[in-house]
Amino acid sequence: MRIDSGWGRVALVSACAVALALHMPSLYATTDTSGGVTLPAASVNASGITTVALQATKQTTQAQATASVLDPQPLLALAVQLQAAHANAMAAAVAAHSAHAEAKRSAALYHDGENTSLQQVQAAEAAAAQAQAQQRIAQAQEAAARSSARAQWGASLASLAARGPLALKVYADGHSALLAVVLPAGSPAPTGDSIEMSLPDRGPLSAHLIGASPRADPVVQGATFFYRADGTGLRTDQRLTVTVPLGGAAQSGVTVPAMAVIWYAGQPWVYVETAAGHYQRRPLRVDARDASGWFEASGFRAGERVVVRGGELLISQELLPPPGVKPAGGDDDDG
Repeated sequence: MRIDSGWGRVALVSACAVALALHMPSLYATTDTSGGVTLPAASVNASGITTVALQATKQTTQAQATASVLDPQPLLALAVQLQAAHANAMAAAVAAHSAHAEAKRSAALYHDGENTSLQQVQAAEAAAAQAQAQQRIAQAQEAAARSSARAQWGASLASLAARGPLALKVYADGHSALLAVVLPAGSPAPTGDSIEMSLPDRGPLSAHLIGASPRADPVVQGATFFYRADGTGLRTDQRLTVTVPLGGAAQSGVTVPAMAVIWYAGQPWVYVETAAGHYQRRPLRVDARDASGWFEASGFRAGERVVVRGGELLISQELLPPPGVKPAGGDDDDG
């Protein structure tokens, strides 16, 4: 998910709203103590305030998790190691088979009275035994390498790496990015095979599940899962916030579009048009954001209209000092 640009607007809205309102033409707005602003129809039209109707949606239980873009080089090195271990095991198997066949041939010639001595037969049998021992060592080394890969990367990625570096080419050339997604401690396993995130320069981005990691995050202590995403615009060690669907019954509610959200005093808000020209400011849950907007299971109804253009203007009007009250620092000493 993209880094929350709303937090960057907190200081902008909080520090500049009053100054903006004091230097703009009057909209003949009236305010109330519950975060409401009323504008006459002419002011609504002149200011370009735009609203959209909220749509009813359903959402499964979700968690906000942290995704880290991993360096693929350790996985590529593992693939080379596994391929080398497999090649050694195969070579040792061929050598053992050849030595065993030579020992059988030498023994047959000896028993048939051919030109083979007992010493040659014994030497061939010793070579076969040594080759078989080397085969067992190579097989054990390959098994240990595979076991270590599973312990570090999980069964799915270890199996992929065992196919060799070519199986990981999409990660090596940057076409795909390998993500490690850490869930909050105590979260159930993800449902489905994809998650959603949003990047500032490319919008929504999907990542597809590869498999579970055998390791827990040392800080969060939550379960970790590996995902694959389009690598365009992603950089190694980049950290992202992602929305992960979890098990549980779906909730009914509405999705507030991200363009309707304004930040004030460290809190996300949205203006709802409760009547013609009347706009009520309502808070949103900070943890309600996902790639499609802000899902709210309560506090909003489908069909209500929210302001998607002009919210900053409304809050600047709401923050105007009451009539007759001068802003702080506005008095001049004449003598």
